[in-house]
This record gives sequence, structure tokens and C-alpha cells, in this order.
Amino acid sequence: MPRSLRIVTWNVNSIRSRHERVVAWMERHQPDVLLLQETKCTDALFAQDEFTGEYERLGYEAAHHGHGGFNGVALLSRVGLSAVERDFPGQPRYGGVTEARAISATCGGVRIHSLYVPNGREVGSDHYAYKLDWFDALAAAVAEGPPDVALCGA
Repeated sequence: MPRSLRIVTWNVNSIRSRHERVVAWMERHQPDVLLLQETKCTDALFAQDEFTGEYERLGYEAAHHGHGGFNGVALLSRVGLSAVERDFPGQPRYGGVTEARAISATCGGVRIHSLYVPNGREVGSDHYAYKLDWFDALAAAVAEGPPDVALCGA
């Protein structure tokens, strides 16, 4: 029987502003996997010791997908982190850009997705259509993946 995983998701709304809170919370609660959304930083910034080095000190592996400024998602795992995938097959673009809204990896034998779902704004808008397309593409991608999957996010 597989062991249970404590998976936590947190819309952090800027890891640069909330890093100290995230680290203190991780030290106190020690989830197996922590998923972050709206990190608002680049991969290069997230990889710096100030961030990833601190998580590694706590026993976590880290993967991040972000372009900076807005969006951005991360996975922090202390039960393994393999087969990291940024975005998902068929993920639609908005305004000609594939936004950093999805990252997945296998953690403790489960395929886990950290997702920052597009805000549809208002019914009938271009962004609302993008959100619906995004969900359709996500459903199709997950249907093609492994059976043990967790979709988490904001």
C-alpha cells in the first residue's frame, strides 16, 4: 500500500516578498511536497542560494518555471523530484506567449502538477476563452499521463 503524501499548495504572490514566511512555514510543518504559484520571478533568480539553497538546507529538491514579473510556479519536494516538465503538452498561448503557469514532476511515486490557472476575467472576453482552452488542454494532457496524479494550485 502506498504511503500518503502531505501535499500543500500556496499562491505565494511573489516569492521575493514571502520567502522568509515560506521557509518558516516549511520548518514548522514539513510537508512532503510544497507547490507554489505566482512566484513572480525568473528561473535564474529562483535557483540562487537565497531561495533554492535555503530549501535544500531543509531537505527539499526544487524545480521552478518562471519568466519574471508575473505568473511562475514551483515544486519543492523532500520525497524525490524527477521527470520535471515545464508547461504541459498542448498548453495554449495567450498574446503569443506560453505563460509560466504549469510545472509537474514525479514526487514519491505520484505525478504532481503545480498549476496557476488563468483568470478568465469576464465571460466572453479573449482571456475567458483562453482559460477554457487552457483547461481543455490540461485535461487532455493529464488523460495521457500516469494514473497516479495530483492537480494542485490556484
